Amino acid sequence: MNINKKITMSNVSVTAEVQSVKIQIEKALENSLPNENTWPVKLHKAQRHALLSPGKRFRPLLCYFVASGLGKEDEAVILVGCVAEMVHAASLILDDLPCMDDADMRRNQPSTHIAFDESTAILSATALLNQAFSVISKLNKVSDSAKVMLVDLLSHTVGSNGLIAGQMADLSNNSSATTLKDVEDLNTLKTGALFDFSIESAAILANASEAKKKHLKEFSRYLGLAFQLMDDVKDKLMTQELAEKSINKDIGKATILAIKGSRASMEILNNYLKKSKESLKMADLSNLNTFDVLFESQFSFLKILPKN
Repeated sequence: MNINKKITMSNVSVTAEVQSVKIQIEKALENSLPNENTWPVKLHKAQRHALLSPGKRFRPLLCYFVASGLGKEDEAVILVGCVAEMVHAASLILDDLPCMDDADMRRNQPSTHIAFDESTAILSATALLNQAFSVISKLNKVSDSAKVMLVDLLSHTVGSNGLIAGQMADLSNNSSATTLKDVEDLNTLKTGALFDFSIESAAILANASEAKKKHLKEFSRYLGLAFQLMDDVKDKLMTQELAEKSINKDIGKATILAIKGSRASMEILNNYLKKSKESLKMADLSNLNTFDVLFESQFSFLKILPKN
């Protein structure tokens, strides 16, 4: 009985810590953008609409707690986590456009191009990407060499071998000959690239060993695959209210769900999660219990899905 109480109190403590860090992230995101009344007003309102909309802030939380587990906790880690969130918000703006997925709902509010217009949405995404690089350049108490590494990493993450490549591949992802590996390769770019940035940038800031970086890279790979498959499951099996975004946008796409079916896809998803946790354990961070809470927050929807 006492053991169970200790476990419960430990989880409560970790949850409170996660919430405290999330509040710091929200404040840093708020401070990273001009006031909504700053000219051009429409542009800045659109940026804030996309970036400050309610979200779980999973990527900046990953950045912070990986760094923390490696012994690094400071403002720079919070800000680099915010960089990941800025890029994520920009990618969602573009992903929702009529020429892409044509989605009118994101995070339980109108997509940016619906709330404003397509031109403003595109310019807002561009501005957020630009601001992400600016944040890195102004980091305090971070060496110039580390800043160069972070800028190079972000450029690769966003570029034609990263997020953009993944989005291009996704737009033509409708071949009946597509294999599971093909989809995994696509998902590694489309979703995994930004997880890689969040986790690898934490390792850079904490000056992690090459051995730890190797295990963290595997952790990131399987987590990214799990996250994208989770997103695909939500698109097919959840209501718009529960998914908190437009659904049924993957119809006609060669997703894992389309190739393997719902039951097998859930087994694949759970295997991705298992492998990501195994890799994280090998990285030997000092705060593994924190990641149990983060995983529960992100993947708790699995408990409410139909079993068939």
